[in-house]
Amino acid sequence: MYGQLFSVLADVSPVVQALPPDGALMDVTGALGYFDRTPAGLADLLQTRLLARYGLTTAIGAGPNRMLATMAAETCAPGDVHALDPDPAAIRAFLRAQPVEALPGVGPVLARSLRRYGITYVADLADLPLATLQRVAGASTGRLLHQRAHGTDPRTVAPAGPPASIAATRRFEHDVLDPDQVRQALLALAGDLGARLRTGGRSARTVELQVTYADRSTTTRSRTLREPTAHTPVLQDTLYALFGALGLQRARIRAVTARVGALVAAERAFVQLTLDATTEDRRVLEPVIDRAARRWGSGTVHPGTLTKAKARPAGAPRRRPAP
Repeated sequence: MYGQLFSVLADVSPVVQALPPDGALMDVTGALGYFDRTPAGLADLLQTRLLARYGLTTAIGAGPNRMLATMAAETCAPGDVHALDPDPAAIRAFLRAQPVEALPGVGPVLARSLRRYGITYVADLADLPLATLQRVAGASTGRLLHQRAHGTDPRTVAPAGPPASIAATRRFEHDVLDPDQVRQALLALAGDLGARLRTGGRSARTVELQVTYADRSTTTRSRTLREPTAHTPVLQDTLYALFGALGLQRARIRAVTARVGALVAAERAFVQLTLDATTEDRRVLEPVIDRAARRWGSGTVHPGTLTKAKARPAGAPRRRPAP
């Protein structure tokens, strides 16, 4: 589905750059006049089309350059639009209030190094003389940080389509410690990727898991399957195994991303038959779920594990399961 989204984006602007696993950059300079809309109005148009065609809820940020637009998008929840006020004073206030990690290119190691010098927010960076910042971070890195702390980003949007892989991400509302919550997210990712593979008539040979922690650092693990598959339980078991192999105990997890690659046409893949009735039943059920999703929207039918139980009123009797 990630590739199909670009048909919607291309209807608005021909200058679109893929940002896997689930993002994209757009230069809408010409589109604003063509559609006679403000950046926020154009973002609303895109969100409406994506929701109508694919049932997707998206977060969109808008700004005078790609860095500021990306940072604006990071501050809003799915379904929201954050279009920065073009007034230089407003942009300066927004930028100075961000943590240094929000700047592109500032990873956990560099952020820790900056904090040792009391540099926590972009405002701290912007207030430092260039020579001092270069002494702290190095000549080239210091110059780049100085430019970005003042809102300068010469990079342009380079038209580029999605890579030959499919990815999906689940970001938690709060950093989580419970492995069961992570496994539930992995189950949802496996269902999403499996449906997209089958809908696109493709199978995947590799599965990759990326775990993003509270400090924005990441760990990535991958596995090559014995045969290409679009079968959700296989993807689920592989993701569970990759996560279990990390041996995480008290890690605070912010997001998980699953990616399938080495894609081949479904007719070129073979299915290993099993004697397990549950596995075969689920394979029979998958096309039914896919047809329901195409007709009534994604998420219409999903595993019971992903269904949140309704709260039982205080004092209400528990119902016994039917025999």
